[in-house]
Amino acid sequence: MLSTTPSGEISPAVASLGALALGTVSFWGYFHRFETHMYAFTYFYTFLAAYIGLAIGLCKGYSYSIPSSAATSTSVALAFLVGAFGNCLIYRLFLNPLNKFPGPYPARISNLWLSAQLGNSDGYYWLQEQHKKYGKFLRIGSNDISIIDPAAMEPAYGNKSRVSKAIWYDNDYPLTSMHTSRDKGLHDRRRRVWAPAFSEKALRDYETEIQKFNEKLIKQIGKHKGEPVNVTKWFNLFSFDAMGLLAFGRDYGMLDKGEKPHELEMLDEGMQPLAYRFPSWFFRMLTQIPGLGEGYNKFVKFCVSELTWRIKHADQAKRDSDIMGWLLKAYKDVPHPENDSMLQADARLIIVAGSDTTAATFTYLFYHLASDPEQVRKLREELEPICLGDWQEKDIRGCNHLNGCINEALRLHPPVPSGVNRLTPPEGMKVGETWIPGNVTFITPQYVMGRDEYIYASANSFIPERWYSQEDKVKHKDAFAPFSMGPFGCIGKNLALMELRTLTSRLVLNFDLKLAPQEDGMRLMRKTKDHFTVDLGDLEVVFTERT
Repeated sequence: MLSTTPSGEISPAVASLGALALGTVSFWGYFHRFETHMYAFTYFYTFLAAYIGLAIGLCKGYSYSIPSSAATSTSVALAFLVGAFGNCLIYRLFLNPLNKFPGPYPARISNLWLSAQLGNSDGYYWLQEQHKKYGKFLRIGSNDISIIDPAAMEPAYGNKSRVSKAIWYDNDYPLTSMHTSRDKGLHDRRRRVWAPAFSEKALRDYETEIQKFNEKLIKQIGKHKGEPVNVTKWFNLFSFDAMGLLAFGRDYGMLDKGEKPHELEMLDEGMQPLAYRFPSWFFRMLTQIPGLGEGYNKFVKFCVSELTWRIKHADQAKRDSDIMGWLLKAYKDVPHPENDSMLQADARLIIVAGSDTTAATFTYLFYHLASDPEQVRKLREELEPICLGDWQEKDIRGCNHLNGCINEALRLHPPVPSGVNRLTPPEGMKVGETWIPGNVTFITPQYVMGRDEYIYASANSFIPERWYSQEDKVKHKDAFAPFSMGPFGCIGKNLALMELRTLTSRLVLNFDLKLAPQEDGMRLMRKTKDHFTVDLGDLEVVFTERT
């Protein structure tokens, strides 16, 4: 029974002390021990209901006046919050084992502090600056660190790693794709469904379509007749068109129209919330509030609509070997597979991974090629004896300088520059001589690692030879993982490399290229937004047809 005053009212002091104790117990017994990011609105509504219920109970059961009831309920509610948040603050400031890692002091308190630093959507630049200041291990949140020690790669991503995916991957739940599945067993089963879509046979079929898009892009560039070409736009159109046909058997015709359509704007808008690295509980709340997550939710609906279109037009498809066609084979006995949340999420994975990442690599690669005619000369010297008649990607797959150029673009400008979120196993993880506690979220930002002199000699220079004839310039090979690695590595890696090799070869063999007048690459370098993948700034290159 609640303690009451002689007048029959509940003692506010005793009630507040009880609420303070309850808040303390709730933090140490529940919030500190379990993942709670999925239920932010549930906690909010429960707290609000308890507050209102207490106020009504005081009025009905103890004859409180409305102002007195409101005051007592508010006092109790505040005491509970002080107990819960106060103990959380004490733990984070003084007791958290991550406090031994260097980093900005406010990062200890809340991950929202990191989000406040990323207003310019330049997370990879911010991480690089902070690592230069604090070293290989950087505290970036209450339970988060960034690691650029190459010794982390094998325990974090190797085949025997016990690391799992962090709570960031629950941001879209219940839309869970192969990529965002945190259950390794489910991920592995889903990957087996995906595997036939990226077999050698499937890739040969895709190459026929890719070469058609290569030809379209070459014709469009040729129409500029030596005038500057916004390659950021054209590579985006190319990659989105290729993704549409290879993924859904649907030709968007973007290369034919030559204009950036609404779908590409929607892709950028939908990805933008990820730029701020909001805590998962906060991100999920934002996307559920009407209006605040409009761009993100529109993009989700677009992805579902593309899946629905593919299923409705299955009988009209020219072939059943586009990527979604392969995935649908696992749903042959399932009515209305377009309603399956995992298949919906997989459709979005295809759209993002199949367009954003490839376009970014092409754009950065051609920035470096247009800046250095010697690299183009070496490519032609290597490719011209091979690319005769009806050549295929398998003929150029082993070209050292071509692969070196692609690797350099991926090293200097990884398509996921700030890295992916992982969770250390409960027993912790050792990186070199440094012990990281269990259940800690960490990233290994590829952009920062790619420009680290400890890992690469002349790290800021574009040197394709480091990958085949100057291998001493790669000091730690394990650090290079633009497609991630291990069991969670990118399943579309070989398809992406096929696109990169074939189109790059066609362009350098057909055109001389140089940066446009007054083009210095600063728009590309400074206007590009890091939103997990990247939203590129503009780059203009002059292509002149070779005779």
